[in-house]
Amino acid sequence: MNANTEDWTEESLRQIYGGSADVFIEACRYGDLEQPEALLIYAIGLCDTAIVHEVVLPSLSRHFGAAEPSSAPEATSLDTLITRLSLVPMAGNSSVPSVDTLDEMIFEGNLVLFFVRDRRWFTLGINRRPQRSPEESNTEISIKGPKDGFNEDLSTNVALIRKRIRSHSLHVESFTLGRRTKTKAALLYFDDIINVKILADVRKKLAKIDVDGLYSINQLEEMLTGSRLKLLPLLDMTGRADYCVAGLLAGRFVLIVDGNPLVLIAPAGLSIILKSPEDVHFNYSYVSFARLIRLFSLFLSVFLPAIWVSLVAFHQDQIPFRIMATISVSRLGLPFSSQIELLILMMMLEIFREAGVRLPSAIGQTLTSIGGLIIGDAAIRSGLISPSVVVIGAITAVSSTTLVNQSLSAVVSILRFFFFGLACYLGMYGVILGIVVFIAYLSSQRSFGVNYLAPLSPLSLREIITSFLRVPWFMMRRRPSVLRTQDDDK
Repeated sequence: MNANTEDWTEESLRQIYGGSADVFIEACRYGDLEQPEALLIYAIGLCDTAIVHEVVLPSLSRHFGAAEPSSAPEATSLDTLITRLSLVPMAGNSSVPSVDTLDEMIFEGNLVLFFVRDRRWFTLGINRRPQRSPEESNTEISIKGPKDGFNEDLSTNVALIRKRIRSHSLHVESFTLGRRTKTKAALLYFDDIINVKILADVRKKLAKIDVDGLYSINQLEEMLTGSRLKLLPLLDMTGRADYCVAGLLAGRFVLIVDGNPLVLIAPAGLSIILKSPEDVHFNYSYVSFARLIRLFSLFLSVFLPAIWVSLVAFHQDQIPFRIMATISVSRLGLPFSSQIELLILMMMLEIFREAGVRLPSAIGQTLTSIGGLIIGDAAIRSGLISPSVVVIGAITAVSSTTLVNQSLSAVVSILRFFFFGLACYLGMYGVILGIVVFIAYLSSQRSFGVNYLAPLSPLSLREIITSFLRVPWFMMRRRPSVLRTQDDDK
């Protein structure tokens, strides 16, 4: 059908888009001619139909002489009409557009015009795609920082970064991913800062993506990492433009996918994932203290249930006598072992967390708080669970909420059950064995060639402080050495 321009007719176009009720094909016939002078093709809901009916159609009527007999055509040249409407040639004036090209133009919200007699194709950019205005990210609450978070529109998200970086060295590369969805994606980086090997690596991986559809930012993350066993996120996600700017200036790249309010930042490591976008907007002393709290909370969230079970069930001699006596008295008459008690409580906490995420925010928070209090109190009163286990579960749950990265929060739950299972069978030896295996796993992970544990592995004493703590601005003069940027000085 697409061999030459003569193949395209009104019938062939209606045959292709006949199953799409939202695609409107309007044949403009004037006088007694059976053949239309022009065909207008557009998607209702994606383009501004008011411009079609109030500007384009009247201009065509005047040009082709379909108005009142007293009004002669304003011009006989088609080029005059093209200039008046600011039409853009599509696929060249002498070549035929393919079906894929038509799909891309139509479903981006453009008006496609086909002048049948002259066999020429043009487009008019009148897109009005549904979108919402930039607003504060729901996953990263802004206290002192900007409130204009990303939305689902690619061009808007790129503009939010562009308005903060007024430099030609910030490059934006466009990609189309997905054979059917044809999802637009953008790669942003500083060409005079980023490591050329990292840039070549991400371009190569993007070029290898060959799927029917790409519609999720997490889907793109998994395709880029290519890791069969991926526990921790190898790319950082954010919904805030100011955090992206900080990542770009550090020598990282940003990936934006159309239709997603979150973007990817890479290379990423453990030190990056534990940071908050709000850190740059607060005093360095408070931020340093907050980061230490996050590290401690991460440790408690993952290891506290496992350590508690291993001490109570296997290593009672390591518990002070008074605490052990209190635990023993509280466990009198309980039907379950300490392992089963904590397992039940952990499962209930996960159920409450999942319910709080899926329900509307106000209802979810109320359900999680009130439900936890009621069930915890009822479990103690009924003699099913000891008070000490409820305390351990509550500390674990609260510690999980301090984690900023949502992908990390989900992984923490899996790691918690993993170490808990080892502790139930092997006690503290199982916990230590799990820690060794986990550290070995982290050491083997790479994010676009950058070690996941950097600057701990390989060890860099100078950057450990700046990575895990917040130093004053005048001390942040150099970019991370693990990124091997072209320009090391900030």
